Amino acid sequence: MYTKEASKMASFRSVDELNGAIRTHIYRNKSDLTPAAIEVLKVLSRHAVKTPGVAYLKLATIAELIGKHRVTVIRSIKRLINLGIIRKEIKYRPVSGGNGANIYVILPAVKTSDVTPSVLPRKAAEKPTETSSEASQRKDEAVISQSENKLLRNTYAAFKSAVNTFVSDSKLTNKLYGIYLAHTSYLKGVYAAGTLQEIGLEAVRQTFIATKRKAIRNLAGYYNGVLDRMLDNLYILEIRKLI
Repeated sequence: MYTKEASKMASFRSVDELNGAIRTHIYRNKSDLTPAAIEVLKVLSRHAVKTPGVAYLKLATIAELIGKHRVTVIRSIKRLINLGIIRKEIKYRPVSGGNGANIYVILPAVKTSDVTPSVLPRKAAEKPTETSSEASQRKDEAVISQSENKLLRNTYAAFKSAVNTFVSDSKLTNKLYGIYLAHTSYLKGVYAAGTLQEIGLEAVRQTFIATKRKAIRNLAGYYNGVLDRMLDNLYILEIRKLI
C-alpha cells in the first residue's frame, strides 16, 4: 500500500538528483536552517532513497535518530515546510484510527533562474513599434546561450583530458561526465561553476588513483561515490561556518 502511494509522490528521478537538491536546499537556506533542522533533513534524505524524495517516518523515530526531543523535531519539520524544502502528508491508520507515520516528500530545489530570471536592463523605447529592440533582445539571448554552451564544452573537454591522462575511453568519459551533470544540475547558481568543475575533475583523479590500490569493477559507480562524498564535504564546510 505504502509503496504504491510513495511511487506516485516520487519527486526525483534518481538518488543523485535527490542528493543534489538536498545540498542546494541547505546552502540556499543556510541562514534560516537550525542545526536540528539540517539533521532532520539529512535523516529524511537517508530514508528517501528507495523512492527518491519520499520518506515514511514517525516523529519518535526521527527524534531518536538525531538525539533530540520530539518537540524539536516538530519545530524543525515546520521550518522545513515553511521554507519549501519538504511537504508533509498525514496518514491515518485505517483500522485503529489516529495518526500513523507521516510521509515526507522532499521537494526539488527550484533553479535560481526559474525564480528570478536574469534579464539585461533595457531603456524604454521611444517608439514601441521599432523592431531594433526585439533584434537586440534576441542578440542578448543568443549571447547567453553561447556562453552557457561554451562553459559546457569547456567542462567536457576538461573531463576528456582528465580521463585520457589515465586511459583512452570515450564511453567512460561520457559516463563520468553524465554523473557529474546529474550531481551538479541543482547546484548551478549556488556554487561557482569553476568550483564544481574542480571537484568533478578531482573526483576523476581520485577514482583512477584508487585503481592502483585495489581492483575496481565499476569505475563509473566508484566515481559516483567519490563525487558524492566530495560535494557533501563542500556544503558541510559551509554549514560549519554558521554553527
